[in-house]
Amino acid sequence: MKGNKHFKIDIFGLKLGSHDFSFEFDKSLFEKNEDSVIEAGQGRCDIQLIKKERLIEVNFDISGTIVLLCDRSLESFDYPIDIQEQLILKYGEEFDDSQDDIWTIPDGQQSINVEKNIFDYLTLAVPMKKIHPKFEEEGNEDDEYELELVYSSDVEEEETESTPEEEIDPRWALLKNIKNKEN
Repeated sequence: MKGNKHFKIDIFGLKLGSHDFSFEFDKSLFEKNEDSVIEAGQGRCDIQLIKKERLIEVNFDISGTIVLLCDRSLESFDYPIDIQEQLILKYGEEFDDSQDDIWTIPDGQQSINVEKNIFDYLTLAVPMKKIHPKFEEEGNEDDEYELELVYSSDVEEEETESTPEEEIDPRWALLKNIKNKEN
């Protein structure tokens, strides 16, 4: 697990048992990835690492604020984050992160880097609809834009019922006479 040395945890020399680590994150975590839905952010990630004989439990407790872009107004706003996640690292022959919550790391690996994990957990915490809080307070965002549906067939029926035949254009009246002769 490569990444910023700031997020590195040396696991080789750790004794069996529980160990606590704490990391601060800021906008530099999000600037590396241009496709990130998170513009910036800051917060803290507390990690409880429980080392056992053949595996390591890594418990993440991430809190802070991320900056998102509102889907509606395109304004930036702060979104509070409070995340608890767990990652299991088991020892094996080669590195394998194909499973979400259980990774295989090579025997004898000296350290792990949790930067990617923190970034991924923060990204997964972003809601599908990123709406600025000022719009959420107003109630349902669609209430303001409720439209009245007008059916064109109803309007035409009303017009034909209310207009008497005496106001018909004389050219159309001649055509109506032809239609009546055929019947």
